Amino acid sequence: MQNTVWLACTDRRDLSAAARELLAHALALATPPALVYGKPELEQGGLRISLSHTRGAVACAVSAFPVGVDVEPLGRKVRDWKRLAERYYTPEERSCIDSPEQFLEVWTRKEAYLKRDGRGLSLPLRQINTLSIPGISTRIVNGFVVSLCGEPAEFSLVACRLEQFKKQDGENETTQRGLCYVGRTGPALEDGKRGVERL
Repeated sequence: MQNTVWLACTDRRDLSAAARELLAHALALATPPALVYGKPELEQGGLRISLSHTRGAVACAVSAFPVGVDVEPLGRKVRDWKRLAERYYTPEERSCIDSPEQFLEVWTRKEAYLKRDGRGLSLPLRQINTLSIPGISTRIVNGFVVSLCGEPAEFSLVACRLEQFKKQDGENETTQRGLCYVGRTGPALEDGKRGVERL
């Protein structure tokens, strides 16, 4: 099975529910999966998933192997990004960033790695050099930075939008939710040290 990341732009307030809804669409489930210890529980054997959400977007990754995904808006204001980089990034990572956008590229790589590993923030961030980990790839899509950590690092990306729409059924009008597909891309290509593909 190829790694697939679903990225949906959304204006929903409950981003956790939106991410689970996106996962249900990705796996063709009738209803979103329940959460167990903050993670979706799946009955399909052998599938590994990861969810991420940020203002304006949700993402889910589906793989046959352990996987982590993170998404952040490219225009996010990061105060003191240089100080944060000094505190949490390796010297090699710091040498590759010159802007808040590049700071976010590295940050999403770290988050994706932590999610794939499963130990979270108990790992020392300053000792994890995401530029030397071969299983991480990053893309910039529709104004969002998306990083995936998995084996292999390549992934297909399905871009869509979670929307609400009104359905007229005789005299009754109901609000329903659904996906509006924007596009699909093939595997990410490594591009320089950071391995960022801009779409």
